Formats: sequence, C-alpha cells, structure tokens
Amino acid sequence: MSNRFDNSRVDGFLRAEGIRTVNAAGEEVLLRGWGAGNWTNPEGFMLGIGTGYMGDSMKPGLALPGRFTSARTTTQVIRDLCGSAYARAFWPRWQRNHLGEADIRAMAEWGYNSVRLPITAWVLLPEEPELRFDEAGFAMLDQVLDWCEQYRVYAILDLHGAPGGQSGLACDDGLDNIPHMFMEPESRERALALWEEIARRYADRWIVGGYDLLNEPISIGRWHHLMPELERFYDDAIARIRRHDRKHICFLEGALFATNLDIFHRDYDPECRNWGISIHLYNVSPEVRELYKFIEAQRRLDVPVWIGEGRLKDPGMAVFYEIAAAHHMGFNLWVWKSVENDEDSGATTYALPEGFDAVLKYCTEGGPRPSYAESQRLFDAMLENLRYENCHVNAGAHRHCRRAQGIALPGAGYDPEGFSGGWTLGNAFGYRAEDGTHLVLRDGVRVPDGFAIGGPPPARDPLGSLLLQLDEGAFASYTVRAVTSPCAATARLRSTGGATLRADDGDQAAEIEIPAGADFADYALPVLRPGDARTVRLCAVRGCVQVESVNFPLPGEE
Repeated sequence: MSNRFDNSRVDGFLRAEGIRTVNAAGEEVLLRGWGAGNWTNPEGFMLGIGTGYMGDSMKPGLALPGRFTSARTTTQVIRDLCGSAYARAFWPRWQRNHLGEADIRAMAEWGYNSVRLPITAWVLLPEEPELRFDEAGFAMLDQVLDWCEQYRVYAILDLHGAPGGQSGLACDDGLDNIPHMFMEPESRERALALWEEIARRYADRWIVGGYDLLNEPISIGRWHHLMPELERFYDDAIARIRRHDRKHICFLEGALFATNLDIFHRDYDPECRNWGISIHLYNVSPEVRELYKFIEAQRRLDVPVWIGEGRLKDPGMAVFYEIAAAHHMGFNLWVWKSVENDEDSGATTYALPEGFDAVLKYCTEGGPRPSYAESQRLFDAMLENLRYENCHVNAGAHRHCRRAQGIALPGAGYDPEGFSGGWTLGNAFGYRAEDGTHLVLRDGVRVPDGFAIGGPPPARDPLGSLLLQLDEGAFASYTVRAVTSPCAATARLRSTGGATLRADDGDQAAEIEIPAGADFADYALPVLRPGDARTVRLCAVRGCVQVESVNFPLPGEE
C-alpha cells in the first residue's frame, strides 16, 4: 500500500480492484486532496453569512426569505443589488476566479493527487424546458480538467446539486429543500441525461478519476422513505454511464450525509465491477472504531471506500487519516477555499472586501440595500479577492492532513502499526482501546461523573486529554511524511520515577535518560533525514515514561 503524498502515481485511469483503487499500472492510489466547494455550489456558511442564519433567521415581526444561502438565493441577491446584466455575468467570473490554474498548481505543489469538483447541474444543463447542454459550462470544466492533467491531479466529478435537488438541504441548491429529483420524473430524467452526457464526453479522459454520482442524497430523516428511489437511480445512472464509458469508477453515497449504508447490500455494477462507496465524516474521534461499519461494508462487498468529504481539527487529521490509509481509504477534505471568517476555514481563505457588511446585513437583518454602484464595487472586489494569489494559505491544515514536517503529534496519536499492546484495562475515553496501549489522563483533566444530572457531557478530546504511558519494555512509533529538510525531532516526556528511553529512526538510535520529576521537558531525538516518510520508535528500556507529544519542526522552528 502506498502512503505517499505526491502525484507520482497519477497515471492512467483509476479503477476498483477489490478494496483498492489502482492506476493503469496496477499500483494502489489513495486519493488525497480537497473538495472545491463553493466553485459551482456556493453555500452561505462559506460565503460569510454565518452558520446561525442559513436562511432560517426569524425575528419578532420579521420573517426574511432565504438570502445568500446557496447559488440560487445568491443569484437573486446579486440581481436585486447589482442588476440583471451583472447577475448574468457573475457566475462565470466567480467560477474562473474561484478555481483557476494557480489553485490546481498549488494542490500539486502541496503533494495532493486529487480534487473533488462539486458540480451544480444548471452549470452544465440550464433549468429550461428543453434539454440543452451549456457549452460554456462544459468549456469551463474542460479547462479545469486540462489544468488537472497538466499538474497531474485526478479530478473526481461530483454531482453536488442535481436537477430539482437530492439532499433536502440548501447544499444541493434545490428549489425548496425538498429532494424533488426522487419525486419528479422530469428532474430524475434530467439528472440521468446529464450523467450520460458527462460519460459520453469524458469516457476517454483518464485525468477524470471517477464519477461521484450524488452528493449526500436524502440527508434528512423525513425523506428516508425515498431510499428505494435512490437505489433505482444508481442502477439507472450506472446503466446510462456504461453505454459510453466502462473505464471510470463510479462512487456511490448513502443517505444521512453519506453515512447510512442501508442501500449497500448488493453489487451495483456487476458487469464492470468498477464502483466504490463514498462516505463523509466530520469531527469524528481519530480512531479506527469510527470506521468499523465502513470497513465491514468494504470487505463484504469487496469494493473501495473513499472519504469523499470531511474534516477534523488539525491534530486529529494527522492521526485519523493515517489510520484510514491503513485500511485503504483516501480522502478529499472540505473545503479548498472559503471566506476568511468561516468557523471551519478552508485550506485557502479569502477576505470579504471592506464595506461588505452592508450586503450581509441586507441578507440577514433586512438592512438597507447598498446602491447599485456600491454593490457592484463590492462584488467586483470580492471576485478579485477570490483569486488564489490574493488568498491566505492555511499551511497548518495542509501539514496536518498530510502528516508532513512542521507538526507535533500528540502522544496518543501514535502510528496505527508499530506499537506494543498488552494493557487490558482500557482508558477514561475508551480511545483506541483495542490497541492495548496504556493511555492515562493528562494532569488537570477530569471525566465528569456519568451519574451527574444536568452536568456537562464528558469531554471528547482524547488527543488533548490523554497521554501515552510507556511502561517498561513498551514502545510506540510516530511517522512524519514529506520531510523536506533535516528534522530536529523532539519528544515532550516525563518520568515520575526516572527512566531510560531508546529512540530509534532506523538509521540511528539514542538512549535518553529522563530524571524523576513531575514536569514534562523536551528531549532531542535523532535528527531525521529528508524523505517521503520517516519513523521514530520510542521504547521504555528502564522505568516508565509518559509521552505528551512528538514534535517534527521545520528548520527555524526548533
């Protein structure tokens, strides 16, 4: 299995081979990258509107319509503020600036091998009575694919907003937060026709890494009676795609934000055996038990599972995605680019122009409209800020999701392989209990009494709350990737009774004497050579050692 974070294996069509995704040479390719959310499917919380509003704001005596929550409602806002001619020209400008050559080049330079391209149907198939494909929309997509091919980044085509809507939420840019695509023959047929057209056009484009047939279908419980329609849609969509294209892998998502596996009880592509399951996971605990049900489906159906969308806090990403890789699961995280004040900011962020508060207040509070001239100035500035060269790059997020040099790994974030077990009593959070490692509470952390009435729930931050305790003879390994320069690694350790720790990176080893004491201190480990991956193994030779963190700094950050 490859754990490499580079694009050296972006070579020819991807296909499913059992639980692995492989390239033309039969080498495993773990998809690793980001989703280009907001590109053709902007959502309010990534545009600056705030998660508390999202079109449902209610105030005494005032009930505002949803504004600036999706492409559909944003179009109306722009028309109201800037005029119809400006609104017609806005989205092509947005799409070019939001995802340009510089964005794809940056993905490749960071070492990613894929980008998930969320597509709203009307960009390629206008919402008009006739079935007419938009050549300008396809030309824009073709340009992005050309860049992907130039920089060797697989593009996963994701139908994020199907005709009529498929999720029952604003994220599908539907008419009214009802999944009409499963209820209306016309909307359903338009979605099938779109996939057939995509397959016809891109059957021979190897840089298209696969087709993600529907984003987060039927994500609200009230619509789960439509699950048979979801199965039927996948059957028909794959049949229509296979009329033209037998080469591309089809990824299918389950209901409930792509976490429900009820529909995955059979083979959806028996003729080509070229399909997989896409799951979405946000803010889960960074451990393998979060993947149990997906691993079971992966093995039962003998198909790949891909984390097509998700995100954790920085330390969790470095731990969880390494565990996922051990089970042949890659990831494309959310989101590549978002507004600067998004509380879950993207890999890249752009600033709203000065004065844009007037637009947001109009949308959320019914404030006065800025003049046409002022509104056009504000949106022009916003479009300019979107360009990659004008954005802020979240280097910390890149380093953590890639587990690259420049991060510190928590002691409890040891490698999924290369540790000693044997501790049978678990820990306060049940975190990675199946590993048999000895994890103890950090000083000052208290697990609330489970019988307390009305008290706060137990904290769920195992990486921040637990330390790894290496009892005599125990060991654990920590791997860092993309080591670009000699790395002066350190470990933050203590031993209440005094101990000797052996640190070994495979090339050199050192024994570290840790005096008895209650305080943690930083100890130098062997300097790691540059390379794709470097692993340091810590073993308690004498006594007991507690590991708070292992630091892999960049030069100048020691």
